[in-house]
Amino acid sequence: MMADLVSGEASESDEELQEKNKIFAAEISGEASEEDDEDIYEQGRSSNQVNSTASIYRNNLLQRKLIENNIAIWRSLTAFTRSFVLSASKQLVTTDQMLIKSQHSLQSAHTSLQQAQKNAQDLQNRVADVITSNFLPHISIQKAT
Repeated sequence: MMADLVSGEASESDEELQEKNKIFAAEISGEASEEDDEDIYEQGRSSNQVNSTASIYRNNLLQRKLIENNIAIWRSLTAFTRSFVLSASKQLVTTDQMLIKSQHSLQSAHTSLQQAQKNAQDLQNRVADVITSNFLPHISIQKAT
């Protein structure tokens, strides 16, 4: 049984070792089938059935580990993407609010400038009226001779 241990893997319980013929995995198209796999741990064995059973078990364990790692990568990527999108959307909302405030300020400034321009035009017209009007009568001074 110690010869079946693979370095870096957890040892299996007796129950798992007894049920190793019951473990099945789906074959992925485009991938090598389990029969084609060459397991470096099985090269020294002479019995084909022992080799195929051990190979199926190891491949299924490898597939389970690959699936677990793929799920972990998918979860990490999903969490990263979600946090990135949430952060970006919060920044967009904040920027949008700032733009709305800026637009309101600009509209207020535009209205104030229009009113100031109208007041300046009225003032200019009144000053022109004052300068051009004869509000003082013309006084003639005669010289005494």
